[in-house]
Amino acid sequence: MPEENREKEVSDLTQIKIFVGFIAAVIIVIILQELKSIFIPLFMALLLYFFFNGVVKRLLRLKVPIALVLLFLLVFIFIVFYFFGVLIYAGASSFVDKFPAYSDKITAAVKSLFDQLKLSIPDLDKYIDTVDWSKSIDTSAITSIISSTFGSFAAFIGNLAMVLIFLMFMLAGRNALTARITKAFDENQADKIKYVINSIEDQVQHYLLIKTFVSFLTGLIGGIILFAGQFDFVIFSALLIFVLNFIPNFGSIIATLFPILIGFLKFGFSLRVLVVALGLILTQFSIGNIIEPKITGRSLNLSPIVILISLIFWWYVWGIVGMMLAVPLTSALKIFFQNIPALRPIAEIISAERG
Repeated sequence: MPEENREKEVSDLTQIKIFVGFIAAVIIVIILQELKSIFIPLFMALLLYFFFNGVVKRLLRLKVPIALVLLFLLVFIFIVFYFFGVLIYAGASSFVDKFPAYSDKITAAVKSLFDQLKLSIPDLDKYIDTVDWSKSIDTSAITSIISSTFGSFAAFIGNLAMVLIFLMFMLAGRNALTARITKAFDENQADKIKYVINSIEDQVQHYLLIKTFVSFLTGLIGGIILFAGQFDFVIFSALLIFVLNFIPNFGSIIATLFPILIGFLKFGFSLRVLVVALGLILTQFSIGNIIEPKITGRSLNLSPIVILISLIFWWYVWGIVGMMLAVPLTSALKIFFQNIPALRPIAEIISAERG
């Protein structure tokens, strides 16, 4: 009987732990959603910290004053993101302004498609001839997508300022954190915490460097292909390719479809559009499936299904920005789980390696 009671107590305790863990997870998700205006800039600053920390270390070894390093880095990041924001917002605005000019081309393209497929639907033909595509298609959806992702341009600058403030404190206090950990914990615990932090930093930094290079290369080649094909919105499309490539799988599809649709609206069903589309698809495929895996290796060690689930989860929490942050955040969580005995099974489940 005592043994049965003990087993029942263990079972009840396990159920309580699961229930409490579930409630805690729900509360965390609600907090992340409600305070996303703080957490998104915070995590963006953290990723920028990982990205530039290697450069900061090298400059400090060269005896460059920390104040000068911070000033240079903050000014550099602000200039890059400011011009990036200007190009994105200007491109979206230009697309909305020019879209009505494509109305007749949409009508001709749709009729051409029906002719090629040898479809004859009288009522549909009359509708195609009379419809005003520039009014039927809600072009404000483009600006609303941009706004939901980055906010208004003023909000974008405000968020950028918040990111830079967070980043400044992170870089300025990097050595102080290590000292506090050493002081607060015994030697073994301090070494373990430092190991976890360094592992997260190394892995996320490696991912960000490779992903930035690969996305830049994809955007550059895509921009050259679009320029050679005389497509509209070349710079805007190249920037979309660069940004959306940070979203695994889905991002590259959306980034490729947008310029192809623009080409279809401008040139119709033509050999030019087919060649450009093929060039963009081959670029995405070769870089995303051949070059990137060879450079990246298995450093992230995340299961593909876990990456998919993390994309859906972080999209639900933070939208498109969450999808861009999904992989590094999930990778950091995996390393964190690996070093906590109670959570180690979760790390094994989300890991790509088995056995």
